[in-house]
Amino acid sequence: MVMTDDDAKDKIGNDTTNVSVHQREEQMTKILHNWSEFVKMPTIGPFHAFFQDFTSYAQDLLSLGQTILNAQANLNEYWKQMNMAYVQATKEVSERAPKQLNSKEDFEQYRNITINAFEDAFTNLFSSKEFSVTYGKVSNDVLDLFKKMQKFAEKNMKVLNLPTRDEMDQILKDIHDMKRTIHDMKKSGL
Repeated sequence: MVMTDDDAKDKIGNDTTNVSVHQREEQMTKILHNWSEFVKMPTIGPFHAFFQDFTSYAQDLLSLGQTILNAQANLNEYWKQMNMAYVQATKEVSERAPKQLNSKEDFEQYRNITINAFEDAFTNLFSSKEFSVTYGKVSNDVLDLFKKMQKFAEKNMKVLNLPTRDEMDQILKDIHDMKRTIHDMKKSGL
């Protein structure tokens, strides 16, 4: 039986999906095992504060892990579409290009065919609805990931009794207001 390009792409996509799901499960199992071993350690110093809100941290970590898994799945789809456009362009170049580059004109023809093939393939990709949806998902995943990491960092800053970003923003606002008040007082002669 002869395998078509679409059959080969589906087989490759399914094999990598099955492998990556299995690898993800193994990684999550290792992470949970390591975390459970870490929890057994005595709570000395700042660790006591961390372990007081263990449930909250566990939920935050699981949420962060889920966001990372979603981002990985959407990035896989993104790169699959990019690779398909690249394969399509190289296939077109190989079909249309001169077989031998004996003269400057042959090389110029090859160059123009290559530029046009890649331009057409990626223009079609970037203007497609599927790519727009995938790119939107990847962008949202990255933003969600940064938000969750920032939330996690802010929570840890509070536990360590360090100023959070919100507190620093408020301090800077207060300093700015004090400067303005002093400037206004100097201006009015007080």
